Amino acid sequence: MADAAPKGVAFQEAIDFYKQKVGLPTRTWTDLWEGMHARAFVVAGAVKAELIADFHNAVTRAIAEGRTLNDFRKDFDAIVARHGWSYKGARGWRSGVIYNTNMRMAHSAGRWQQAQRLKDRRPYLRYIAVQDSRTRPEHMAWHDTILPVDHPHWHTHTPPNGWNCRCTFQTLSESDLKRRGLDVTDPPEVEIETREINTPSGKASVRVPKGIDTGFGYNVGEAAFGRGADLVAMERHGPWEALSVPGGNRPAAPGRLTSVAPRASLGPRAQGEDGLRSTLRSALGADEKIFTDPIGGRVSVGQALVDHMLGDPTRLDGREAYFPLIPELIETPAEIWAGFAASRVSGRVSLRRRYVKLLDMGRNQTLGLVADLDGGYFSGITFFRGNARNVAALRAGLRIFEE
Repeated sequence: MADAAPKGVAFQEAIDFYKQKVGLPTRTWTDLWEGMHARAFVVAGAVKAELIADFHNAVTRAIAEGRTLNDFRKDFDAIVARHGWSYKGARGWRSGVIYNTNMRMAHSAGRWQQAQRLKDRRPYLRYIAVQDSRTRPEHMAWHDTILPVDHPHWHTHTPPNGWNCRCTFQTLSESDLKRRGLDVTDPPEVEIETREINTPSGKASVRVPKGIDTGFGYNVGEAAFGRGADLVAMERHGPWEALSVPGGNRPAAPGRLTSVAPRASLGPRAQGEDGLRSTLRSALGADEKIFTDPIGGRVSVGQALVDHMLGDPTRLDGREAYFPLIPELIETPAEIWAGFAASRVSGRVSLRRRYVKLLDMGRNQTLGLVADLDGGYFSGITFFRGNARNVAALRAGLRIFEE
């Protein structure tokens, strides 16, 4: 077990990467999969919001201050004692896994963001493996692989590529190549293996490149920041692909929802843009308001919701009548689900929370909100309505709250 983070991990891009993560409760390591980890902070087996928040803060502090594993273990012990957390594995092993994996992922994500920002001047990435007996044979073979920053090879082979993997990467310019006598290489041949893993829903098969540990076959920086600011800016014009975990939703078969009476009454139909904005303003008590959900998530609702409706005439269907119900949907939902999607344009992964409630309005209607993660809180609200039969569209992903 390596006991120190890569040198230089305490830099702003790595800190920003961890600050934007949202803590989610998970029971097993397969509750999230690959690129989902770029958006969510989890500790397998940690389900209490306060426990997860304390670990998130401890890891962020370690990254920001360049703290050692021994420093982190003091925080680990204090957190475990404070919450009475019963975890699997020995103290040294568990604290080391949390520290090393998170520190190295932060380093990789931060370096990727730097590489994207500098790729016009430094257009190549070089894979660097530690040259000793502990290095995996495949990783040793990948040493000195040099390819353009946006080459598809880096979608899956950007280090770290496994538990305790010490491999890194660096950016290079044309002059760097000439000065060091290096050349752009052919991409290594990739052999895909089928592996079987245990999930709460039973055994599941996953496909992973040979030489990469299960669960590490993705580029954490790409999932967090995308393949360049120009492509991220165009995400809204391209499709998003819903991501799933091996074995399907958690839980795989959620029980039926119970309908409840709404606290608020439906609002009026609005006329034109001014009417829509006024209706939302009346429902919120302001042009914008931040609500807190039952597990501490912050959701910003504002006039961007009206902008979203105005952007597509099909959304001007009377849904503004449901604006007064937004506060109770967020603050007292029946369920909250976490869903993930990847942009096919930029590769960036988005985390969305779905707030679901079955309201007895004479027609057994299901109301829900989908909120996108944006800078540490959720915004980009999309409003859904329907009946009990089509609620399955919202109840997908990882259920992180039920009343």
